[in-house]
Amino acid sequence: MKPLIIPGVVTLAVIAAGAYYQGIITERWIPQNSEMLEEFTKSLANVPPAISDWEGVDETIPDEEFKLTNCTGYVSRRYTNKSTGAEVSVYLVAGTARHITIHSPDWCYQGAGFKMEGAKRPYSVDCGPQMELDPTFSTATFVKATPEGMQRLRILWSYSDDGHWEGPDKHKYHFAGKPALYKVYLIASVTGEDLSVESSQAAEFAASFMPVLNETLFGSAASPAEVAENS
Repeated sequence: MKPLIIPGVVTLAVIAAGAYYQGIITERWIPQNSEMLEEFTKSLANVPPAISDWEGVDETIPDEEFKLTNCTGYVSRRYTNKSTGAEVSVYLVAGTARHITIHSPDWCYQGAGFKMEGAKRPYSVDCGPQMELDPTFSTATFVKATPEGMQRLRILWSYSDDGHWEGPDKHKYHFAGKPALYKVYLIASVTGEDLSVESSQAAEFAASFMPVLNETLFGSAASPAEVAENS
């Protein structure tokens, strides 16, 4: 009888493990209004509108449109370099991992009529001694035909819940179960023939922006682990 029982036990264990992991992915076991998430959301208001030579102007997302994301707060801002006139748009959101990771530019921009050129790739930005760990992004260029001609964008995107910014390929599974998470997009138009991420305004801006963003969101607050313990 035992040889017949063992496969059944293994099957039940596999089913249980699958059910538990599915619960993590769908946030069945995660509090939806944790203290950590509340603190993450509040901190968005502290992201400075001026950073080095860059000055920002806020852009509003219609309430009904943002509500569809199920995220808890956002910053949508266009930064302009006072010296060069270059522009970079920032889209920063807070929410639980499930809602933060459900969409990324390689999905939603293509849904908006853009075509991703080639494959996305990882890219780390050298922020010098201002950050203990350099932020890593996923990045790609996206192109769309418009009446005015071809519109090409360079987008960098990354995620963090602890000040370590990552842009993993399988982000949905990498961050599964996080009760609070940030996602940031850095978006810049591409002009000329050089399509490399190294030459993009988005990458240049990231070197100035990310240390300030990290200090704003994580520098003076309790660590996510400490907040989670108290929630």
